[in-house]
Amino acid sequence: MNDIFSHLDPQNMGLLLPETFSRFLDDMGYLPHENAWKSGLTATFNQSAESNADRTLKNAFDLFSIDHQLLQRKQGPHVDPTGLSQTLQGVLGGAFMSATREVAPPMPAITRKGFVDITIVEMLSDPSREWGNLSRLLHKYKLPRYIGWGDLPRSVIPAMPDQAMLNRVASVTAFAKQKGEKELEAARMKAQISARANQIAIDLIDDRRYEYRYI
Repeated sequence: MNDIFSHLDPQNMGLLLPETFSRFLDDMGYLPHENAWKSGLTATFNQSAESNADRTLKNAFDLFSIDHQLLQRKQGPHVDPTGLSQTLQGVLGGAFMSATREVAPPMPAITRKGFVDITIVEMLSDPSREWGNLSRLLHKYKLPRYIGWGDLPRSVIPAMPDQAMLNRVASVTAFAKQKGEKELEAARMKAQISARANQIAIDLIDDRRYEYRYI
């Protein structure tokens, strides 16, 4: 795994940016919903797609105590995909930016240690799948050190999942689900408040009336 990390880090920074780590997961054969950064790559009213993806990836790293460093992402002006900003700016004027500004989250860059640790989690949880993933990856990356070696021997990876690691993953998954449900409820309430505020803003500039239904 050290050699793979070095391949992904040709500038020897000792870190992999989220985009690089996400591409590594793609190369390993992970599905989009298994790729935390990619699954969070959706722009919202006041955050870019990259900022939301960074937050999702950081949460995943924190849940498994994966070593990483926080960096500041350089981004251009945010473009609101919902179109809501234009309406609110017309109502709030100069107060719009201060009322809606939300600081972008830091960008989590995984360290070499974190990269090895997260691979161990996957390897001990589902060794057969990880063996297949790594075998394909080595063929794809064509690392000079392993040219001519042929397929990755199955014996280099445990034959069966490690029960202690399965218990750890189950515990983390349960905690994440509970935390996610609480955050979803908070987001739902925030959306309701925001929707009501939007209605009031629209009513100030439009004599038509809109009815919002919350479910």
